[in-house]
Amino acid sequence: MLGPMIPTPRRLLAADGLSDRAIRAAVREGALRRIRRGFCADAADWSAGYAEAHERALAQAAHAAARFAPVFSHTTAAALHGLPLVDHDADRAHVMARQSRSGGSNAAVLRHRDRWDGCSVELAGLRVTPLARTVLDVARCTRRTTALACADAALRRVGLIPGTRALDIGAAEALRRDALALADDARGAPGIRRAREVIGLADPRAESPGESVSRLHLHDLGFRGIGVQVAVAAGGSVYVVDLEFAGILGEFDGAAKYLDAGMRGARSAEQVVWDEKRREDRVRAATGKRMLRWGWPEIATRERFRRFLLEHGIRP
Repeated sequence: MLGPMIPTPRRLLAADGLSDRAIRAAVREGALRRIRRGFCADAADWSAGYAEAHERALAQAAHAAARFAPVFSHTTAAALHGLPLVDHDADRAHVMARQSRSGGSNAAVLRHRDRWDGCSVELAGLRVTPLARTVLDVARCTRRTTALACADAALRRVGLIPGTRALDIGAAEALRRDALALADDARGAPGIRRAREVIGLADPRAESPGESVSRLHLHDLGFRGIGVQVAVAAGGSVYVVDLEFAGILGEFDGAAKYLDAGMRGARSAEQVVWDEKRREDRVRAATGKRMLRWGWPEIATRERFRRFLLEHGIRP
């Protein structure tokens, strides 16, 4: 009936032969999800989607319903920039208020009246705040786990040299400076102190949101000198380990590495497990250090990660 995570206006549902009564019944029975007045999405697609997809769908619906094209901001802009939003639940589109006479927030749109220079960029036909401003706003207004994963990914986005895993650190640092300069301009606004901390901790070397959240928990638990994407020469090859702390080599393992056929390539899940074991054995033999692996359940909260580390005899 509907495309994946594409908000469909009532008029198109009516054109498909669905009356208002039929739409209400489909929502009530769980086939459709009403994401804002006049717009629905496939309920199964919505339930299976991540926060980033929800934000993009909310933005498309808000854009279609608006009299004047809005400028999306905060987590909505982050999703449109293609940045991750871990630990985040999308409930309405975030937009910048263009002027004092702009309407207020409602159940579908959260309108921000922060100081703003009016700059925006176009992505897929939608206007959004520039990357540096988006990083600052997410860092100000979301959980620190959400904020750091987003900031890490943004720095990596601008720093990654196309077609390689190499980084242009200068480009990444330029984005950090831009975001911090915007924080200076907004001194005194809510969340600025936290935003400066998060932006300062951001690291373009982090390759996944799970690494970002793990590193933040380690920092909060008192670990310092945390290595990121540590290169280890072993058996004639160079392996890269996600994190190093307290003499331990740590790896965040998302389930996608084993379950996602696109990430596995031609290998079976069993072959991936075997290859990872051989890699780990070689790294341990070359460094003489323990290797520890964890996934999303272990870093769901800082306290859960602390207990996990303690169970393995690791203390700050």
